[in-house]
Amino acid sequence: MAEFSQSHTIAATVRGAALRRRMVAAFIALVVSAVCGTTAAAQSDVIAGVVTQQGGAPIPNVQVTIKGTRLGAITDASGRFRITGVTGPTATVEARRIGYRLTTVRATSGDQSVRVTLPIATVSLDAVVVTGQPGFTDKRTLGVDVAQIDATSAVQRGPVRDVQQLLNGRAAGVTILQNSGVVGSGATVRIRGVSSFSLSNQPLIYVDGVRVDNAQGTGPTNQGFGASTTSRWNDFSPDDIETIEIVRGPAASTLYGTEAANGVIQIITKKGSQGKPTWEFSTRQGVNQFANPEGRLFTNYSRDAAGAIQSLDIVDRESTNGTPIFRKGRMQSYDLGVGGGSPLFRYRISGNFQRDEGAEATNQLKNTGTRANLSVFPSDRVSVVASLNFVQARTDLPFEAGGGGLTWGTYFSSPSFLDYREGWRTAPPSMYHKEYQSYQDVGRFTGSVELNHHPSHWFSQRAVIGTDRGNEYSEELASVHPDLINFFGDDAGLGYKAVDTRDNSLSTVNYSATVIGSLGRHLSSSSSFGADFYRRHTRFVSAYGEVFPAPGLTAISSTTANRTGSENQVQNNTVGVFGQQQFGWNDRLFLTAGLRVDNNSSFGANFSRVYYPKFSGAWVVSEEPFFHLGGINTLKLRAAYGQTGQAPTPYSAVPTFTAVPGPGGSAAVTPLSRGNPNLGPERGYETELGLDAGFLGDRAGIEFTYFTGGTKDAILAREVPPSSGYPGSQLINAGRLSKRGMEFVLRGTPLQTSRAGLDMSFTAATNKSTVENLGGADFIVPSRYIQHRVGFPVGAWFEKKVVDATLDANGKVLAVMCDGGPGANNAPVPCGSAPNVFLGRTTPNFEGAFSSNLRVFSNLSFYALVDFKRGYSKLDGNRRVRCHIFIQCRENYYPLEFSPAIVGAVSSSNYISDLIQDASFTKLREVSVSYNLPGAWVSRLGSSGGSISLAGRNLHTWTKYKGLEPEASFQGGSRGFGQWEQNVTPQLRSFVTSLRLTF
Repeated sequence: MAEFSQSHTIAATVRGAALRRRMVAAFIALVVSAVCGTTAAAQSDVIAGVVTQQGGAPIPNVQVTIKGTRLGAITDASGRFRITGVTGPTATVEARRIGYRLTTVRATSGDQSVRVTLPIATVSLDAVVVTGQPGFTDKRTLGVDVAQIDATSAVQRGPVRDVQQLLNGRAAGVTILQNSGVVGSGATVRIRGVSSFSLSNQPLIYVDGVRVDNAQGTGPTNQGFGASTTSRWNDFSPDDIETIEIVRGPAASTLYGTEAANGVIQIITKKGSQGKPTWEFSTRQGVNQFANPEGRLFTNYSRDAAGAIQSLDIVDRESTNGTPIFRKGRMQSYDLGVGGGSPLFRYRISGNFQRDEGAEATNQLKNTGTRANLSVFPSDRVSVVASLNFVQARTDLPFEAGGGGLTWGTYFSSPSFLDYREGWRTAPPSMYHKEYQSYQDVGRFTGSVELNHHPSHWFSQRAVIGTDRGNEYSEELASVHPDLINFFGDDAGLGYKAVDTRDNSLSTVNYSATVIGSLGRHLSSSSSFGADFYRRHTRFVSAYGEVFPAPGLTAISSTTANRTGSENQVQNNTVGVFGQQQFGWNDRLFLTAGLRVDNNSSFGANFSRVYYPKFSGAWVVSEEPFFHLGGINTLKLRAAYGQTGQAPTPYSAVPTFTAVPGPGGSAAVTPLSRGNPNLGPERGYETELGLDAGFLGDRAGIEFTYFTGGTKDAILAREVPPSSGYPGSQLINAGRLSKRGMEFVLRGTPLQTSRAGLDMSFTAATNKSTVENLGGADFIVPSRYIQHRVGFPVGAWFEKKVVDATLDANGKVLAVMCDGGPGANNAPVPCGSAPNVFLGRTTPNFEGAFSSNLRVFSNLSFYALVDFKRGYSKLDGNRRVRCHIFIQCRENYYPLEFSPAIVGAVSSSNYISDLIQDASFTKLREVSVSYNLPGAWVSRLGSSGGSISLAGRNLHTWTKYKGLEPEASFQGGSRGFGQWEQNVTPQLRSFVTSLRLTF
């Protein structure tokens, strides 16, 4: 045994020395590449060439590999690739990219004129997927549908400036609810509707295998009653992203365990490829603008001292005077990246700068980021990939929503203020900009190291370790300006300052292994197992103070009244193990079963662990010998069932106490929350059925999915008996909701010739949620006007519905009648005794998009994207303020011009039925024209290829919604349920010119 141990140690030492030598060689190769412009592998045999579409147009960012080896490259802007280190007289070259059919060609070593033509694939079963299961796999083996977005193409041809814009309209079942048109703001993202009554409905986000912060509403709160509109989703530059994969529903996300009930979004960034250094430069220049304010904003009314009706259209007045309220904000960004390497070492390093201005003078986003992706291949069986990203951003935000600001002064201007405020509500814009300051600073680091080991052809293992650390600083300041006291009162006379910091850290440790084998001539086996650990730690620090003793002082330490501060820390840990077994028959029938076991620090003491099973099947019927259906060349059937969950909020399962002053000023505590030792996770479950089919030689293809499932053991709040000694409520697992829907994707290439090509895509998705059980209650009220009611959609609008009114000859309201409810035989009843009735859904139940890309010759293309949302209503808060509170709508002054029901509704602020409106819309989201620059032009700049594009975004909206913007949402979507538009900036129209060059 001693002899064996000694020889084993010596062998290990030799292998370790060899490994270190290879790593040193890799480093030397990089240095030589950077200094001399060559690599050590350049002396080896080479295979090089170009990848084009049918018709001759070059295709950039295609992964070209030598089959059976780790050798590969990525095509540049001209579609060219170069692979060094090839051994043997011939090799099989594989080329793949999302949206194209995997193509292989046989090439001779030394051939540098290889030509690969990639046919467009409307259905691709050989596309590689990295999410939803351990390791990498082909889509043909999956019993679920994983959506893939080619981020590189989307960014190159469209005016895409952030991650959420990349998602919008490009994946069925993914709902993007825009919150504000303010530059630097984000959106609320949901996958397949809502899954929880009281917990988060946000999907998880991974970047290169590491879980990252998915907060969608952070930033200053505008006097505690406003926006919080910034999103951590958009800290990553779209120019650094290669693909995005979306795992939808519990059937697909089981192996991600607790917290994955709302789906998973995986961002895969660009990596380096073998070859000499290739530089990529891009710049974007453009403008943001408030589209047609003269035709969209309001005419407001009042009476003068004599009772005569006056009107004011302040937007028209300012435009006529040559002082438009909203500016054209400049957009600019610059991205520079370099990639290359040898067979031993590959790298891609990039830097980006973005500075965008909004339609308001105080609104600006300035973002600087760097990314480095490094890959080391010390042997044919080992690879190490490191991904490092740092971003620093400053977002200057205007006041909006409940915080006032320029929009408040404009939307609710009044002729009654003409004498001393020039008609503006509260104050003119310049005074608002002088008095208030609101911004957020962010510093964020995301890093990961991935180790892949393939000791044999039948065994592989992977380990990932990473962290995501972000530091937010949000500030809101009202300075002392004695000259503005008549407008802002104590805010200008005394001043205040609020500061909030949020330091968030997410740690990921993951290990997975796969054993593959053959159980006979036709049967294959793939066994996977693994474990992971996630840790989230968040620290909140807040400070506030009022009354600065003199102008010019801005530090909280200078305030003299109501100075407060607080600190809070939250930590949550999840540990899980999983296993999966897949059997394949003739590489066309696949059956999979898996199980995940989780424990989370938020579970109650009496709840030990949770089990999440999954089962799926996939059958590529079109490859069976008996399959003969004319016109259908590809057909895959799939089915899956799975479970996942969502943990309770941290510390909700344990009794908590809060500090209070005790007798004589001593320290004491008092009960705060009772906790629940039996509290466990919400459990999501889902069955998914679908098919993928290609027609007419893959000239057309469809993907169809039907899903049904829901959430059981949903967490609800139950009142605590006073005798317990604890105030408030206790969380329990008692609710249940169901949901179902369909997702449909149609792709086609109706035109494909050497001179022109046309690609088209249509997506549509439905989702319907229903409240099944609320622990015995008929309904609960999560927020004003919103109810979860048994038998109705989750988070629906409920209030009294005005249906009629009695007016006198002058239009004065004498009586108001409301809907009497289901049991009233459609007979109106006095509104004072009327019940609350269903007024509509708060989230869309039908949405989709249509896109087309027309290529003319080999260098000119035209692209358009139209998306739509249907089946939901939103509250027009601008109308609420104007008509119900400030009494400045035309309905208030000319009631006989309108129906009695409308006049009755605006007669009191207690009624909202006229405010809940159908918000369905269709929007011309993107239009662009792109031109691949001729080689003779770009060669003068020393470039090997380039393109230029002109694009527009948010160009037109078709809607019956009578409010300002069907996509706007009050308080940045932080209300949880319900789109409520009030005093927010609509989506801005953008025009952008982009230039891309490769060197």
